[in-house]
Amino acid sequence: MQFVVSNSVVKDFDQLVIRLERNHKWVLRLARKLNSYKYEPRNYECFIRLRDLRSGLDELAQDQMVLFDEIQHRSLIFESAEKKIDTLLLRFHQLENDMASYILEAKNC
Repeated sequence: MQFVVSNSVVKDFDQLVIRLERNHKWVLRLARKLNSYKYEPRNYECFIRLRDLRSGLDELAQDQMVLFDEIQHRSLIFESAEKKIDTLLLRFHQLENDMASYILEAKNC
């Protein structure tokens, strides 16, 4: 018994994977940026925020790698992969906003 997959589903799936790859590159860039000496905390509150940001980015990168593995082994159906990717993108946007506010406030920390 063979499954027939339409070209539109394959294209949509490929587009989701491309979005995830692009997003993963941004996560790695943001993590590198946080390691810059320019954003080193000067007080305890900023240290805690920086630690939370770094751990959030690390967890997000790990979750993205797990999803890459699941996609590569074709153990996910399209709908479930789409939901997971959307969840990861929402987490990324939240972390990106948190990082932007930290960077703006880093001058005062």
